Amino acid sequence: MLCLRALAFVCTFLVVGTDLLDFYVHYMNETMRTQVYSRHRALKLQFWSRYRRSILESSIFRVTNPVKQMLDINDKVRDKKKLYLKKNSLDSPNLHTANSDIDNYISLKAKKQNEFHYSMSSKTEIEQIKDDSALNSIVLKNIFKREPKKFKLKHEKDSFIINKRSKRNEPKMAKFTRYERLDEEGDVVLEWDPSNDENVTFRLTGKTLGYIGLGFNDKGYMMGADIILAWVDDHTHVTTLLDSHGIKSMNAAPETDASQDVHLINGFQNNTHTIVTFTRRWYACDTQDRSLTGDTIRVLWALHQTDPELNTARFHGNKRGVRALRLRAPAPHPPPTIDDNNLIKWDVKLNQFTISNTSDTIYWCKIFKAPKLQQKHHMIGYTPLVEKFNEALVHHVILYECASTQPILSEHARLAGAYCYSPTMPKEWDSCMQPVLAWTHGSQGEWYPEHVGFPIAEHVKGSYYMLEVHYNNKISKQTIDSSGVRLYLTSNLRKMEAGILVAGIAVSPLHMVPPQQKEYATAGYCTPQCTNKMFDTDGINIVSVVLHSHLAGRRLSLKHIRHNKELPPIIQDKHFNFDYQQSFTLEQEAKIMPGDELVVECVYNTLDRNRPTFGGYAAYQEMCLAFIVHYPRTLLAACYSMTPVKEFFNALNIQSFKDISMEQVEKLFLSTTTETAALPISPNQYSPIYHNIRTPEHVNVDIIKQAKSTLISKGDYIDYDDIFTTLIIDKPDEFKGHTLSDHMSALAWNDIALSKSIEKNLYHGKYVTFCRTKENKLPQVDDYDNDIKTN
Repeated sequence: MLCLRALAFVCTFLVVGTDLLDFYVHYMNETMRTQVYSRHRALKLQFWSRYRRSILESSIFRVTNPVKQMLDINDKVRDKKKLYLKKNSLDSPNLHTANSDIDNYISLKAKKQNEFHYSMSSKTEIEQIKDDSALNSIVLKNIFKREPKKFKLKHEKDSFIINKRSKRNEPKMAKFTRYERLDEEGDVVLEWDPSNDENVTFRLTGKTLGYIGLGFNDKGYMMGADIILAWVDDHTHVTTLLDSHGIKSMNAAPETDASQDVHLINGFQNNTHTIVTFTRRWYACDTQDRSLTGDTIRVLWALHQTDPELNTARFHGNKRGVRALRLRAPAPHPPPTIDDNNLIKWDVKLNQFTISNTSDTIYWCKIFKAPKLQQKHHMIGYTPLVEKFNEALVHHVILYECASTQPILSEHARLAGAYCYSPTMPKEWDSCMQPVLAWTHGSQGEWYPEHVGFPIAEHVKGSYYMLEVHYNNKISKQTIDSSGVRLYLTSNLRKMEAGILVAGIAVSPLHMVPPQQKEYATAGYCTPQCTNKMFDTDGINIVSVVLHSHLAGRRLSLKHIRHNKELPPIIQDKHFNFDYQQSFTLEQEAKIMPGDELVVECVYNTLDRNRPTFGGYAAYQEMCLAFIVHYPRTLLAACYSMTPVKEFFNALNIQSFKDISMEQVEKLFLSTTTETAALPISPNQYSPIYHNIRTPEHVNVDIIKQAKSTLISKGDYIDYDDIFTTLIIDKPDEFKGHTLSDHMSALAWNDIALSKSIEKNLYHGKYVTFCRTKENKLPQVDDYDNDIKTN
């Protein structure tokens, strides 16, 4: 009897062709709740035969693609509006540039892959800046003829509905106003709608018929990352969304979160791509998820050509990448969308500069004369021109306006250039100190709001500009480079003329960060005395800010003090990324009034360092600066501070040095600071105001000459150990006979009490301020006791 029952059971399944594996897979999926499960679909799938699945795998049963026009966009675009660019004599590439093809440069919204900004509505429009050389503004309409929630197979009888939802739970149509290509080829595209205060809606498109992985992390790897796996089953066409996290193991598959906090809206695939739309909260409640804020975050991606098996993803291999983004920060200002027949472009770049492999830090400067224009123009935006094979070497590019109009600068414009801040740089270049733009590594440039423009070519006799390019050649590569920037100019002058104010800490050895610190804060001050003297009664309006630090920087912010009360920060980044220093666009312009104080705060992490880090040019040295774009333009070019020399040594418990007075040491530090180390403000002829300091009658000239000669021998940056080894401590007795360098190395930096004491003394102690105009004049500013308690 038992044998007859078994035989009947086997015969029944042979007739209907049931696959026992289907039962097991659907049981696991239902148990783990990893997909939108339909009882009707489950019962139906239980009686599908293997033959049936093989039919569905054939090409004639592929799901039709409602967004095929979007995926084949290069064949479908049509021009709607164009920005016509007037050519000029300086618009041609350098004749001897090693690689003059514009496709070898990266620029805002104009790489070989095109970038789009578009918003979803009943009729979707995609605004695209396709070609930087033409700045075409292309609008694509009617990409979606209907909502992508219902699709039919080519055979009517096999029609089905993907992710059917009740009208009560159906979300409003998302407006994907943000768009980023996560890889250079455009195989992975992330779009999102940031308009909701609680939730964010993403649309993820990947060139794969397997799974797409999307992750969020503070670092550029999977360990500890918040990971989402998405795929469309090749057989059932059911979309699966899996909330996961990276574990502490290299190349290990992500683990499924206990709490599934991502919600699928829809998903589908065509012959080449998979598209999934889902929502999640901005601020995570699950400890295995990460909150998404306006700070910089690393967005990870991965692709595989097969679906996960039993919800376990196969190793992606080299089909992965990382992109730094600010998902919730205000969107950058877009390029102009109206016709402007007077828009021209001006390329300011080097011409076959040789990057030497003998130094890891090179600053190179070159003079340019503005193009011959009939009238003053406004710069409305700029994009980088960085040669692709030198992207890793070019750290920043700054363009300064020269206050001088001397004819000799016209002769200098014919020169290849000179090392910045060195004895070889002509003295006439000292007047070139007013920043016009500041591009840093990872930035795509910037466009300004429609009412703001930078004046260019104001002087009838000729306007001159100095280009500064910083090469961070840590791999000791010798190559040729012709990088720079492209300016977009218009004769249609805008309502407000803008300027750039540089705030922060003077670049000098008096800016010190101890080693082995998890968090160490420093601050630079633009005092009420300076803003009160330099600003009009209506103050200034801040449009955007570039926060700048080096490799040890972790948290940067620009704070606003009014009447000794701290207001909400103007801008902040709690996850600073050295390789992504895109400018911050303010959602609402910040008003700075006369008498207000600006504080640039930088928090560093030096757990991987055994020696103190000092302010300087090199990437392993540090900076703490903010480039503030504002209007109306004022005479103020820079407003920054520095710890007095005596206060610096008091914090280190040093009272005096052998054979040299403290006043002489002070003069030594000030001379090196103001002559070689004040990037980006080049104060070659100036010193800060110290009313209580008198020039000593008997200066130890030998020590000063020795220290300065070692600085010059280094070329374009400073290793301050060369100064510190010449200074021998005299008092206190416990350190007598030690060089300053040895003393720095011997301090117990891992002692939290010591490091916090130094931090407190330098952060909240006395400081001296620099208040500079673009004419290179220094208003009288007193020493200032820092009694502001910032958060």
